[in-house]
Amino acid sequence: MPVVQSHLWMTTQIRAHNRTFLYQRNPNKKPDLPLDCEAEPNLLDLSSAVCRLILENDAAIVAAAAGHTASRDSLMDLIARRAEQISSRAGFFKREIQNCVIDFLFGYGPLQSLIDDPSISDIDGTGPDSFSVTRQGVRQFVPTSFSDEKTYDTFCRLLIIRNGGIINENDSHCRVTDERYRLRINVTVPPRSIPYPAISIRKHPVHSLKLDDLVRLKMMDQNLSWQISRWAQSGRSVMICGKGAAGKTTLLRAWIEAMPELDRVLVAESDSELYPEKKCCLLQRVKRKEEGGRPVCLFDLVRDGLTLSLDAYCVGEIVDEEAMAMIHAAFSGHRCLATIHAEQASDVPDRLMTLARPSASGESDRTLRRMIGAGLDLIILLDRFKIREIIAVRGYLEGDDRYDLETVWFETDHQTTDASAGECTQSLVSGS
Repeated sequence: MPVVQSHLWMTTQIRAHNRTFLYQRNPNKKPDLPLDCEAEPNLLDLSSAVCRLILENDAAIVAAAAGHTASRDSLMDLIARRAEQISSRAGFFKREIQNCVIDFLFGYGPLQSLIDDPSISDIDGTGPDSFSVTRQGVRQFVPTSFSDEKTYDTFCRLLIIRNGGIINENDSHCRVTDERYRLRINVTVPPRSIPYPAISIRKHPVHSLKLDDLVRLKMMDQNLSWQISRWAQSGRSVMICGKGAAGKTTLLRAWIEAMPELDRVLVAESDSELYPEKKCCLLQRVKRKEEGGRPVCLFDLVRDGLTLSLDAYCVGEIVDEEAMAMIHAAFSGHRCLATIHAEQASDVPDRLMTLARPSASGESDRTLRRMIGAGLDLIILLDRFKIREIIAVRGYLEGDDRYDLETVWFETDHQTTDASAGECTQSLVSGS
């Protein structure tokens, strides 16, 4: 049950209980209870205080209970003990407090309805009463709020801790994945985020959207969908670029589903986002240092994949040194798929080289450009959940020190047109 509903229900029950128990026989006689029970308990405040106390002292138990490595009973006992430390009245409402705290610890409270709404892809908050959502690439405000600043702060920290992350004044930013709801969660807390914590939730659909679904959602028209399907079947390497929440991961997921059924694909991610449904996909995730043992980064996953008899590599998002490993994989003849943040499609080759340069082992800039020109076939630009431009990478012209880029499709005045013929260029696909 969402935390808001349970709190409202609980408050009603407590009020009814107080009226009946304290005054049903003699309005002038008080029951044999502690003096501080004369005041009506505020279970919302008490539950928030218990959550904060558990966060400060018992975060590992919450994470273990969330990961099913510790029993829920041990957490229930802990809640009762912590509640009694805060208020001597807590013992009289033990079960109600336990249920309220459990609901707060493992639910999404005021955000639950947004989590359950399939039309929403992103939820962003900058304060207890400042939230926006993104629907099909369009951001809008929503009238969602928490009861107070402390409850909002506690909620943000809980999302990280119960999913195995660490967040405090020293580690004031953390990104985790909620596998149950398929969410990527970013939280930043003070002193890094001022004056309130900031939260960003990216939702991923339970079932992958296919190209036909993206036509229905107006990311592309039917003709472009057919062309992309042919590119996916023919073994093209592609980089999908755009700003945040543009639809890059959604299109990459659909591209993977359009590839030949028996293609063996390594999907390497920092956090689970793609959730491929193809049977021949190898899904691997990084291992962070706080998880114990030897850390494993995206660079390691891509490099080690060279020995796995792969047809294609897929990196959910290129942000660091994994760019160098991707360039080597593409230059060695493997098909490569990835997303990258860039405002223009023509910026992607230079953006890729900038990320790869710190990890280069002696390669000159000219050599890196030649490798990128040889290994990359297509760059697709998205904005606000629509494909805006597609360019083909024909190679690197060493004499002119520039990439040979050709625009094969772009959108003008909301019409899908090719630069010369008014339709998708077919020559990129052999036999088409």
